[in-house]
Amino acid sequence: MSFFTVGNYYRDVYRIESVEPLLAGELAVAESGGERFYLEHTPLVKPAQPRAIQQYLSLDHPRILPYLQVFSEQRSLVCIRPYVPFRERLHQHGPAEEDQVFHWVKELTPVEQILMGKPLRMHMVLQPSNIGVTEDGNLMVIACGVEGRTQPDPIYDWGNLMVMLLTGEEFEEPIRKVSSGAKFPKALGKMLQKSMNQQAGQVISHIDSYLKKRDSKGFLDQLFRKSEEKSRPVIRNTWADREDHSGDHDKKASHLNAEKSESGNGSVLQQRLEQSRLAKLEQDRLKAERLAREEIQRQETERLAREEAERHEAERLAREQEEAKRREEERLAREREEAERREAERLAREQEEAKRREEERLAREEAKRHEAERLAREQEEAKRREEERLAREREEAERREAERLAREQEEAKRREEERLAREEAERHEAERLAREREEAKRREEERLAREEAERHEAERLAREQEEAKRREEERLAREQEEAKRREEERLAREEAERHEAERLAREQEEAKRREEERIAREEAERHEAERLAREREEAKRREEERLAREEAERHEAERLAREQEEAKRREAVFRARIEAERKENERRAQEEAQKEERKPQEAKKTVPTQAVQLGEEAERLQHDRLASQLDEYIRHVFNRQG
Repeated sequence: MSFFTVGNYYRDVYRIESVEPLLAGELAVAESGGERFYLEHTPLVKPAQPRAIQQYLSLDHPRILPYLQVFSEQRSLVCIRPYVPFRERLHQHGPAEEDQVFHWVKELTPVEQILMGKPLRMHMVLQPSNIGVTEDGNLMVIACGVEGRTQPDPIYDWGNLMVMLLTGEEFEEPIRKVSSGAKFPKALGKMLQKSMNQQAGQVISHIDSYLKKRDSKGFLDQLFRKSEEKSRPVIRNTWADREDHSGDHDKKASHLNAEKSESGNGSVLQQRLEQSRLAKLEQDRLKAERLAREEIQRQETERLAREEAERHEAERLAREQEEAKRREEERLAREREEAERREAERLAREQEEAKRREEERLAREEAKRHEAERLAREQEEAKRREEERLAREREEAERREAERLAREQEEAKRREEERLAREEAERHEAERLAREREEAKRREEERLAREEAERHEAERLAREQEEAKRREEERLAREQEEAKRREEERLAREEAERHEAERLAREQEEAKRREEERIAREEAERHEAERLAREREEAKRREEERLAREEAERHEAERLAREQEEAKRREAVFRARIEAERKENERRAQEEAQKEERKPQEAKKTVPTQAVQLGEEAERLQHDRLASQLDEYIRHVFNRQG
């Protein structure tokens, strides 16, 4: 199954544009941020060590495609490489000339020496498909492996690589011996055989020895070279001698003519000597001319031989060009067939990918439907819980209202009993003071005043009850609004927690997958485990603190309840004290009335009015203090729940 899929994203960053097989893995072209990259997928034999990944990142050689990032996947590595537009790869070049192959091998041998010198021995996969030719004609190795860690194993050697480059074919399995039927010269076949299972340095020495023997001159070439070296000075000397002889002859002739003109009639002997000398000079001249003609003829023969050799060379080059043209046509035909095959495979992969995407889409839709059903169930459950909570709150409010009404009824009953007791006392007082009409009248007026005060007290209590009821309704409304807001916040938190849980689930799956792939992360996982342990301890500590806070809040609630009871008790004591003071003031007022008859009504009204005012003020302050304590407690409880 293909690791990369066209159109998908790798690590949500690199969008895959094209994929092709490379050795035992894949080579994909991807785009990210407007730039293109190579993504190389390399299967692993065993998990890669962190220093192996670091060793990849440290590779720096102009003949190696650089490594930008290396990711560890499940039983494989994914290397991010810069995108380099290759003019071709060597398996697409077809049969290459000897000199071209030897030049390529000499360029690549330093790469092997660098890889072999790494702490973890590395190797270069010597296959033509693993070597690219850039636009400026330089070679660049694509995939490098770590011995014992990555696939494929280095089963091809330099001899196999040169045979594949010379023939233009890529072998499925390495060869151990150059076939006798191969169309290689005998010396080249021997050199290729010697290069198998050899290191780069030995391969270079075999190539140099072969080139030295191939380029050395034969006996005829050396002979022609010596004759050319000798002929040039001979020709130059011959023409020089001819010029010297001609000059001497002219000088001698002019000298003889001068002598003849001077002597007039020379002797016959001198003439014959002169003639023999001239004949000898003529023979020398003719000999020199004959030698010059022979030299020119020899040069012409050599020129014709060279022209014949050049013609044969031109014919050989023409045959080689025709052969290269035929091989190029065959290579193009093979490439077309390979392209058609790859296109068919690509279409098949695309169909499979489309089918897989449709299945994934259906699976996603099914998952969405399940998620919608789950959300509906959660909403129904939340609605049910909200209804239950509101029902509990209503019951609690009704219970509190019932308790408040019961307390008010008890208070009214107690006041009624007190009023009856007061009326009874007043009746006894009226009977006792019946003897004195003025005293009765005065007491009647006081009773009317007390009833007026009690009416005002009843009206004040009614107003306070209405005010308390209004405050209770406002508090309930605020509580409902606050509860609604908190419920919305709780639902938002639950939604955020659900997303967070899903994100954590995805991260856990990713962490689990990475754990299976990378042994190097064991140390990080140990630190993560320690962190989780600290978090659990922190959560446990927070839970204990929360329980302690709840216990403290419970004690605080009990303390507030005790304070409320104490406040009620104190209020009762205060009312009793006020009543006692009122009675005492009434007694004193009566005594003052007896002493000061001039101000009977003023003394009667002032003291009771002051007592009533003091009682009302104290009751109002007590009520306000209790209301503020209750509001503070409610806010504290809601804040704790939030």
